[in-house]
Amino acid sequence: MLPASVSLEPEIVTLKDGTQIVIRPIRANDAADLQEAFQRLSMESIYLRFLSVKKELTDEEARTLSTVDYSSRMAFVALCEESEGEIVVGVSRYALLDANQLEIAESAVVVADEYQCRGIGKLLLRRLVSYARAKGIQYLCGNLQIGNNRMLELVKRSGLPYQTRFVDGIWEVTIDIRQKGDEA
Repeated sequence: MLPASVSLEPEIVTLKDGTQIVIRPIRANDAADLQEAFQRLSMESIYLRFLSVKKELTDEEARTLSTVDYSSRMAFVALCEESEGEIVVGVSRYALLDANQLEIAESAVVVADEYQCRGIGKLLLRRLVSYARAKGIQYLCGNLQIGNNRMLELVKRSGLPYQTRFVDGIWEVTIDIRQKGDEA
């Protein structure tokens, strides 16, 4: 059971530039939309998010990413209305690393290149942190490539305590979500 302050209802947000987006929990039928969103990412964004070069998000990967259990695995999507209809412009997600360690989850946020620097990552992170905290998760961790300065800045601006550790050419980042901060 989630606290009343944590909702699974879609949230309509108007960005500073007037763009209206909807943030809602991901659904299993979002798989094809995730594949389309992946195709709108630059190679740099793909590399920074997946820590490798990928040309596509396979059907199986898209199904896996869009199918969550709302507890050990959760994701939110940011949607924007475009001429071709509603498109996915961002995703935030977490997944428990170990079923026996319910307090720590791996997390990630990605925003389509043309929608970056508009506050969508901040909104997605805020929604993810609120939900994860309500589920009893205390730490969100992730691996960042050197040069993923936007994501590191997002973590810094969250107002939440965090630690970074440089290991094998990757930044390991752990965010302590136990206390409320500015939450992005």
